[in-house]
Amino acid sequence: MSVLGFDIGNLNCYIGVARQGGIEVITNDYSLHATPACVSFGPKDRSMGVAARQAVNTNIKNTIINFKHLIGRKFSDPVAQRFIPFIPCKVVQLPNDDIGIQVSYLDEPHTFTPEQVLAALLTKLRNIVESQLTDVKKVSDCVLAVPSYFTDVQRRAVLSAIQYAGLNSLRVINETTAIALAYGIYKQDLPEEDAKPRNVVFLDIGHSSTQASLVSFNRGKLQMVNTSYDLEAGGLWFDALIREHFRKEFKSKYGIDAATSPRPWLRLLDECERVKKQMSANQTPIPLNIECFMEDKDVTGKMQRQEFEELAAPIFNRIKQVLVNLFTEDVSIKPEHVEEIEIVGGSSRIPMIRQIVKELFGKEPKTTMNQDEAVARGAAMQCAILSPTFRVREFAIKDSQPYRIRLSWNGPGDNGGENDVFAPRDEVPFSKLVSLLRSGPFQVEAHYAQPNIVPHNQVHIGSWKVNGARPGPDGANQKVKVKVRVNPDGVFTIASATMYEPRIVEEAPAEPMDVDGSTNSEAPAEPQELIKKTKLVPVELEVIESIPVAYDVQKFQQLELQMQAVDAKEKAKADAKNSLEEYVYEMRDKVSEQYADFITPAAAEDFRSVLSSTEDWLYDEGENAERDVYEKRLSELKAVGTPVVERYREYETRKPAFDAFDQSILRIRRSYEDYANGGPTFAHLDSKEMEKVINAIEDKKKWLDEARHKQETRPKTDAPVVFTEEINQQKIAFENIVHPILNKKKPAAPAPPKKEEPQPAAGDQPQSQPGEMDVD
Repeated sequence: MSVLGFDIGNLNCYIGVARQGGIEVITNDYSLHATPACVSFGPKDRSMGVAARQAVNTNIKNTIINFKHLIGRKFSDPVAQRFIPFIPCKVVQLPNDDIGIQVSYLDEPHTFTPEQVLAALLTKLRNIVESQLTDVKKVSDCVLAVPSYFTDVQRRAVLSAIQYAGLNSLRVINETTAIALAYGIYKQDLPEEDAKPRNVVFLDIGHSSTQASLVSFNRGKLQMVNTSYDLEAGGLWFDALIREHFRKEFKSKYGIDAATSPRPWLRLLDECERVKKQMSANQTPIPLNIECFMEDKDVTGKMQRQEFEELAAPIFNRIKQVLVNLFTEDVSIKPEHVEEIEIVGGSSRIPMIRQIVKELFGKEPKTTMNQDEAVARGAAMQCAILSPTFRVREFAIKDSQPYRIRLSWNGPGDNGGENDVFAPRDEVPFSKLVSLLRSGPFQVEAHYAQPNIVPHNQVHIGSWKVNGARPGPDGANQKVKVKVRVNPDGVFTIASATMYEPRIVEEAPAEPMDVDGSTNSEAPAEPQELIKKTKLVPVELEVIESIPVAYDVQKFQQLELQMQAVDAKEKAKADAKNSLEEYVYEMRDKVSEQYADFITPAAAEDFRSVLSSTEDWLYDEGENAERDVYEKRLSELKAVGTPVVERYREYETRKPAFDAFDQSILRIRRSYEDYANGGPTFAHLDSKEMEKVINAIEDKKKWLDEARHKQETRPKTDAPVVFTEEINQQKIAFENIVHPILNKKKPAAPAPPKKEEPQPAAGDQPQSQPGEMDVD
């Protein structure tokens, strides 16, 4: 069973794997821990991760990046509109205000949803795991981390994407919770369970947003006290700020506007990210130089850390406010009660972040956690806790949900109504019962009660039709208990609805008792009348769910499988082409050098000619041939080249094999001569056995000399007379005959004869020994 944790960032993804020695973040096919959250589509197949990101400038209209915050959103959502400009391909509005991403795939226009793009990325991550971990044949179970502020519809969208990719989600965990888990489970110095907890603040400055969490730790458990976030503070917004600065500078300096052309605009964003990272480590001005930027013009500029900090002051203030928002009036913990502040996320390396933390808390932030991998490690640890294949020390997680959820109902009964069933910071997973008086089928609606604090324009969570409710025998309303639940994935649902219906049941009366309270079992049994009572009997009602966005999992899963099949076919074809190309290059050089003595000049010339024509074909008609065509051509080349390679390898290994066999025969001959000369080492051996030894020596020596002579008179360009494998087999057969004979141990020396004790004369009685008694 795979035990995996996926951190899907807006910029990069990380894969955490649980091992017996702990959590490991594995590398991808480019030996990097970070896999870009990038998917591109081409005329033959898809590419994801590093390959897609590296080719973005040449395939910009069909490459999708920065799509994380489009998942589970509508096109008109203000948050979606903020991120769409950072996606280089075309993003369109679909029916029902859904988001569509238009690309050219297999030379045809296609429109994909953000959930399909996420599924493609998850497929890539799964392939990385299966290729990098030899002990994992097929990946299925995983835990995926999402921002703590993701709403119900976004979490459902993520779960659907996981299913599209053919994976099984054990849990969708909050990124803030994953970080806290990765911190707490290894700490040995946490307060005891009944002691005052240790309060820790985690500040995660990611690429697209900033999250903060206030967590209380005791030994073996954590409690999420509060979380806060800002969707306009993060690495992308710093990069965009620097880019806008240079856009204005280049417009006035060179008369070009990078924002008018997608390719230079994206290229400038990448360069600004590099400048930002270098400014974090240097106070000197950092240069920005781009050749042939636009209109064949080279551009240059520079920025210093102090200038950047002044420029980004509004974003730094937003990050500070995220920390302040943790300590609301209804939170009993104050900043002075915080013992540690851990900072994670790529942009937490900016020096100003440390200064903000120190000003607010009066202490330096800590960086004991891996700033890039903390979320993936926590997600993998959660997967290990849920997995039956790992034994993990007990660690309780008391998570919370961030929004107020209101339930409303209508239909036959005691009129309609509404009630808040979950408040911000309520523990999850958790279930609650709502009691209603109903006389017929009714509908329950759930929505977020405070739309202004929910970062989503879809505040309606879902509707549930409850069938089977009916009036009581007297026509009155009956009690119905509706069980509402926020599950471990953070998804709200109506778990069940139960009606309590009065029914008349018959019961036997209690047995009569004596004065002392005991029953009189000796009293004659008399027929007694049954007593009728009214009891409330639970009746399970049918609940039909209707959510705002329904995902056709089967349809999109099938589409993903079809694209995976195309990818696999194209990869096999590319591998076959690469194998043919590599063979051509390898043999072309070696035939003239390393293998020159093992092929006739005429054959070598013909072979080089075929190799050259194959190379020309590869870059002309064979540029896009089928897999079997490449394999056939490779097979034809190997029919000529393999015997040459074989003759070379045999030549290299045959002489050492001959020499080793010769040495073995020589050693055995010396042993036989020692026996023949009466030496003590083998004097114990039987003459017939030693006759077998000398016969084997003579026989194998004759074979060896003849084989060596035949081979030495054979041209190097001809097939070998004898192969190294045959020489080794002859040597083994020879040693199997002689070694068992020569290794026989000498027989043990006979034991000295025992001295005979004198026997007592007839009639004499043996004397008793100490401790014995004679019995007459």
